[in-house]
Amino acid sequence: MLKRRRRVVGISFTFLTIDSRGAIFSIASVAVQNNFDPLEAPLYIVTFVGGVVVFLTHLRWLAQFRKHSVVSPDGGLIATLRRFRLIISSSHDREVVQEFPLPQDFVPKCRFLRWYNCNDLTKNSTKEQGSGQCEQPGRILLADDDTIRVYDIHDPTWHAVIDKAASNLGRIAEVAFGHTRDEVVVFSDFGVKLTIWSLLTSRGVEIRDPKYLVKCYHHRPRTGHLAVLTRPAAQDVLMLLQPGSHELIKSMEVPTIDAQEVAWNPDGSWLVIRDAASSGYKVLIYTADGHLYKTISGSRNDVDLSLGVKCMQWSPSAGTLAIGDNNNSITIFSKNLFSPIASLRHPAMIALPKVGVWEEQVNALKERSYVAAPQPASPPTSLSLGKMKNPAHEVSVIAFNSEGTLVATRNDFIPTTVWIWSLKDFTPMEILVHHSPVKQIIWHSSQSDLLLIHCAIPEPAVHLWKTTWHAPRILVLPLPQIGGRLEASWLESSSDDDFNVMISSAHQYITARISSDGEIIPQAVPPEAAAISIDAGAEDMFDEGNSLDLSPIKISHSTVEVSGYEDRNDHSRSDFGFTEEMLVDTFHYRRHVKAVN
Repeated sequence: MLKRRRRVVGISFTFLTIDSRGAIFSIASVAVQNNFDPLEAPLYIVTFVGGVVVFLTHLRWLAQFRKHSVVSPDGGLIATLRRFRLIISSSHDREVVQEFPLPQDFVPKCRFLRWYNCNDLTKNSTKEQGSGQCEQPGRILLADDDTIRVYDIHDPTWHAVIDKAASNLGRIAEVAFGHTRDEVVVFSDFGVKLTIWSLLTSRGVEIRDPKYLVKCYHHRPRTGHLAVLTRPAAQDVLMLLQPGSHELIKSMEVPTIDAQEVAWNPDGSWLVIRDAASSGYKVLIYTADGHLYKTISGSRNDVDLSLGVKCMQWSPSAGTLAIGDNNNSITIFSKNLFSPIASLRHPAMIALPKVGVWEEQVNALKERSYVAAPQPASPPTSLSLGKMKNPAHEVSVIAFNSEGTLVATRNDFIPTTVWIWSLKDFTPMEILVHHSPVKQIIWHSSQSDLLLIHCAIPEPAVHLWKTTWHAPRILVLPLPQIGGRLEASWLESSSDDDFNVMISSAHQYITARISSDGEIIPQAVPPEAAAISIDAGAEDMFDEGNSLDLSPIKISHSTVEVSGYEDRNDHSRSDFGFTEEMLVDTFHYRRHVKAVN
């Protein structure tokens, strides 16, 4: 349960209920006996208490991690589960755009709600290199333990159902869209395999023994080549697959102890792999065709060799690489050469006279506001907050803005503090110290100097920062019913002079329009969007009565056409309607340079 954030799996709650009731009757029978048995009574009590603990633990997971309302990647649509329907509404006026009926037995077990996302890296690469257009986020998927349902917002007559998506190898551990909206990536439980389902061919491609991490795979921007980290034996293996057909291009062992992440750079010319922090400071840089170019590691004379890399992030525009370690610092590496050009330190004692430090204060009326903090300032640490006895000094969040000129960071040792850095001179611009630990740091997609910060507080409040404001803002939205975990999101704005935000709970969500000065613009109060619970079912993890069967995808559409199968010997085009571009060497341009005498 600790590895799954207190989620209970593999236990039949029906059996657990019967067992707990039996323990209650047994305790009662022992109490009315003439001769009290001191051995039986503690055994029955332990059985009953254990069942109650399992129930409460799972209920806490449901309250914290279920999602009811999810914003589309472009911020224009909001998907909500309400009763036995999937409702798609506009983020501007809350008008219902589409409504899809769902099976009654599917809704109570639904655990995943995912939009198709054409990420910003793919959009930028597409615009610069002219390789077509990025698809609009018009599809959404829902999944329970075994079944995936996909719907198209622009075509309500079309939908697809994938039965037994994990092939009876446990539950669906994670599911998401692939590089295109016609691909669905499914992780089976326990990391047994990764399956890539095609909604065009109704077939799936299996990859055995993937690394059981969400960041173990990444699609190359623009071309869609897939890089996957697997571990079939005692060594990590990197696999490069063709887009569409997912044929193996190259497979190689990587010199890592336990690789944690793989990521392409924005233009797809470099591939970086991060090793586990326990193995020391180690990041591997590969060329696009899978050749090891450079290994970034700590100095052999460094006394902190055991402290490795916690996170890494590519800059969206400059292509520089930021690596956060377990020693309160972030190192910025240059493009192509990957030489360190700057180090961003996060000291526990802030003494920077030229940097503005803002501290959140809460008065007796529970009103929140930012005030200028005197220096030197000492933000609360995870040790003082009682979060852990041996706090880590790791940088866990690195968030670049859309232009790559600013970066916001968070150090787990001081989890209430957000550092905002300028990448022109690699110095901090402002430091925001909050009353509670920071949960989310999100830059606005179009206004590159606008930052949203969401903290772990019970109130529906958002913290906003903008370079043109004289002070940051804290806005509390009127969300009537609060239950479970709160989440904040940016919404699509109708003009450049204002912006929209959303806060959602386990039961409702509310949107707000914010002016350029950081004030809430009054508007008509829309009806609240009540959402049903999205939680895991009470079924057992394995169903031994079913055989291993890869069921085909069921697609409902009035005009379903699957093209690309006229000539099986023609490999110039893939079966998915686009040309398969081979991976080229990162230094391919050198082959065309002639020597000058």
